[in-house]
Amino acid sequence: MGEPGLVGEEPGVERGRVTKLYTFDGLHRVEVEQASAGDIVALSGFETLEIGKTFTSVEHPERLKGIAVEEPTISVDFIVNNSPFAGREGKFVTSRQLRDRLFRELERNVALRVEPTDSPDTHTVSGRGELHLGILMETMRREGYEFQVSRPRVITRLGEGGERLEPYEELTIDVPRSTWASSWRSSGRAAARSSRCATTGRAARGSPSRSRRAACSATARSS
Repeated sequence: MGEPGLVGEEPGVERGRVTKLYTFDGLHRVEVEQASAGDIVALSGFETLEIGKTFTSVEHPERLKGIAVEEPTISVDFIVNNSPFAGREGKFVTSRQLRDRLFRELERNVALRVEPTDSPDTHTVSGRGELHLGILMETMRREGYEFQVSRPRVITRLGEGGERLEPYEELTIDVPRSTWASSWRSSGRAAARSSRCATTGRAARGSPSRSRRAACSATARSS
């Protein structure tokens, strides 16, 4: 990864050999000998992969502009279950099994971050919101892993002027006009700020005005 252009033998440049090349036919992989521009392909033969790297031939080592993955916004602690009810539901309950599973997830979940802590039984996992982390938790639970999870923590950063920056989400609420007030109160709990509101649709002759709909765009805190 780096600036576009020709590259030489510099740090981060790896040499390897593609062992298999696949294209896709619907949901199935089809092994092929070659592919052309515009084809969506999968390949094997490289151990270390990450978004933003350029695959190119040895004769033309020209790098493309890298793609940056958005940074995580929320983190939680995955902890070995040490409660009195430990071992009653899951098959994988040790710290080694939990650690191996989390680091194995990094091979395909590029927006995830896993960091060890001072305790061998605890790992900090960061992701792109509660839904991102919730899917990982439910997947691991169905696979037979048993663990505890801490409360989510919002990841803040310092701006250029030293101010604290907090992640936010954009949302659009489209509801019947009669339920707008209650919907806005619910979003207000996340410190949502309205940026644009409008009434959409037109009430038919003889129908109550509440058949109209209200739409509003807002930003809300990730917490």
